[in-house]
Amino acid sequence: MSNQQDPAAASAPFDSGANGSAVHTLAQDTPRTVEIVATRFNFEPSRIEVTEGERIKLVVTSGDGVHGIGIKKFKVEKKVPRGGDPVTIEFVATAVGEFPILCSEYCGDGHEDMKGMLIVVAK
Repeated sequence: MSNQQDPAAASAPFDSGANGSAVHTLAQDTPRTVEIVATRFNFEPSRIEVTEGERIKLVVTSGDGVHGIGIKKFKVEKKVPRGGDPVTIEFVATAVGEFPILCSEYCGDGHEDMKGMLIVVAK
């Protein structure tokens, strides 16, 4: 194994912090993590704004019973178990627009109203 530095890492951009220290800018392939709590009958946060082409990592937990999270445009559909165990979903926001976030597991009489919105803005 070589001790040579990766040329891509050597040319990666750096930002200078207020205290003069160098802070490495996150690589484009590092996903942005968004934590979501699903409860009867909402998602918190209910509105998520990201940039086109951004990698997203949703970490979803339930605050009460069994729920699901679905974003059809990005083929996201996962069951979120009762008990607080997180479900992790990663995808790339490849299209600009507003996309509904829906509960994909029936969770009671207000299930149809359990909605959120993923907003993908152009680069």
